[in-house]
Amino acid sequence: MKAKALVSEEMPFTEIHSIMTEQGFSMMGIGEAVKYRVALRDSSTESIYWLEIPVERNLEDPDQAKLGKPFLYGEERIPIPVREAADSKLNEMADYLKNNVVNIDDYRSNLPQPNGSMAADEDEVKQLGKEMESLKTNKELSEEGEVPDPVQFESEQNNR
Repeated sequence: MKAKALVSEEMPFTEIHSIMTEQGFSMMGIGEAVKYRVALRDSSTESIYWLEIPVERNLEDPDQAKLGKPFLYGEERIPIPVREAADSKLNEMADYLKNNVVNIDDYRSNLPQPNGSMAADEDEVKQLGKEMESLKTNKELSEEGEVPDPVQFESEQNNR
């Protein structure tokens, strides 16, 4: 496993926990012997492999910790696609740690809330309208030799 700079600088354990659990890892152990684990399933063999990342707690300040060296294991030889999936997951984790995206709840609270429509507010509706005006009609696309969108209509076939 390549583990692109996954071993992080020390940071609050609560931030590590937040990132790890948001990424699907489960915490195992207590106190100084904590590790996070996620299952990776090989769809061709239906085998399960485990990606584990230990947490090294600071003995002088137990609220501070850093991630240790990751470990991938399973009952069988680990296939290349599973190794690639583990590397991808580790790279993703490294990016989260590097960019210090640690409080996912704060991040989510700043996102526009879905309102059941294509646009979140009036300004976005206006912008979408401008974008739609610049699109070519199906007739214009056909004249240029392009394939227009499929016709949307109700037919007897659709009602069956």
